[in-house]
Amino acid sequence: MQDPTAPEAPHPFDLVLERTIAAPAYTLYRCYTEPELVCEWFCPKPWKVTEAKLDLRPGGASYHRMEGPEGEVHHVRGQYLEIIPGRRIVGTDAFIGDYVPSEKPFMTSIITFRDLGDGTTLYRAIARHWSEEDMKGHEAMGFHEGWGKAADQLEELAVSLPPDPETRVVSAAADGSVVPHLVCRDAAKAIDFYKAAFGADEMIRLPGPDGRLVHASVRINGNLVMLVDEFPDMGSTSPESLGGTAVTMHLSVTDAAGVVDRAVRAGAKLIMPVERQFWGDLYGMVEDPFGHRWSIATPGVDAPRTSEALTEAMTASGT
Repeated sequence: MQDPTAPEAPHPFDLVLERTIAAPAYTLYRCYTEPELVCEWFCPKPWKVTEAKLDLRPGGASYHRMEGPEGEVHHVRGQYLEIIPGRRIVGTDAFIGDYVPSEKPFMTSIITFRDLGDGTTLYRAIARHWSEEDMKGHEAMGFHEGWGKAADQLEELAVSLPPDPETRVVSAAADGSVVPHLVCRDAAKAIDFYKAAFGADEMIRLPGPDGRLVHASVRINGNLVMLVDEFPDMGSTSPESLGGTAVTMHLSVTDAAGVVDRAVRAGAKLIMPVERQFWGDLYGMVEDPFGHRWSIATPGVDAPRTSEALTEAMTASGT
């Protein structure tokens, strides 16, 4: 997986600011994403941000109200393209939220925070422009001076914040995912099953001296899944030995019924046929030949996704 803080491939219309800042990466991320903190540093003084509204999701809108010393007011609107907490923020002014086009695209910003492990962060800010003219215009306006001064203000604010009392769970994986690690009685056969049932791509297979797999990994539905054979003397026990599992893997797919049928043909046991559920999804469940359960769903269009809406839908269904 590519490191989301690794340097971008150079683009001819890039302007780049890079420096080491004496604060942890997650603190810098907070300064970018908490509106009250954004207002303290985001534009070079004597300009200031007086309002920030940030919908931190891909497609979410960003808004900054900037005011100058002579009463000037600029409304800066954009949209987030990528958010990896504590590591990477990508946004653009080509859209103003939910992919609604803006009047005139100017640039995309790529901000990365690489934690150096000693309380400091390699901070990199890229302004990637739509044309050479835009890039040169931004440079002439004072990109390096302005963004540099803002970075000074960012560092000053970050080092003034109290240490975070809670250790942040910040993913080291590029996709930010939680990776399941499945124990299987005969992991090699399990790999073959996942290929047949879910179209898995095999990545790694590491057999030990006795032939059992001490590590293996596949990619299912675009996500990493790790596998290992049973090693009871090391506390590595499969659902077959335990008599069941308390964990269900979940796959979000475009054709839930088709995937369930494919898994059953490959040897899975049908636990729940695919049906429309009260929360709007087409949803079913199978158990693979190694005792692991998989829920398989096609998300419903405009399905409820808040606690209140789901409670209302559940009550209406009589569940």
